[in-house]
Amino acid sequence: MLELKIGSKNYKIEYSVEAALYGNCTEKVAEFFTNGATANGKDAIKAFISTIADLPKLALEMFYAGLMEHHGENGDRTVLSVDDAKALLTKLIKDNKGEELGNFYGVIGVLMGQMADDGFFDMIGLTQITENLNQTKKAPKAPQDHKKKNA
Repeated sequence: MLELKIGSKNYKIEYSVEAALYGNCTEKVAEFFTNGATANGKDAIKAFISTIADLPKLALEMFYAGLMEHHGENGDRTVLSVDDAKALLTKLIKDNKGEELGNFYGVIGVLMGQMADDGFFDMIGLTQITENLNQTKKAPKAPQDHKKKNA
């Protein structure tokens, strides 16, 4: 769990079940990891530009998801909507100008680290899916030299 002081209040960021059940965050994080993974040439440039353009939305969705456990419906109820999280994120970035949390990319980096620390990627199955995909890609091909050639 990460604690951030925003204004005069401490906010707890945790990526547990509440965050995992918030599909917008999971979708945006998955898109971030996969955007452009198979693109090449001009498509790779477009994918990169799209990723940069989506950083603020990604940061907001990640931030909101992390706040839900302690400050959402089942917490202290101080952050009940994306708009509530947006106001806090805006203050966080303005108050940290020139520092790591002073821009969307820095916020994403800190939140991704917290997601990893909290086991979020394991919880949603992303780690296992990635491992399975990698095993499928690395599966050895069966030798074909034993088959008869068609003439």
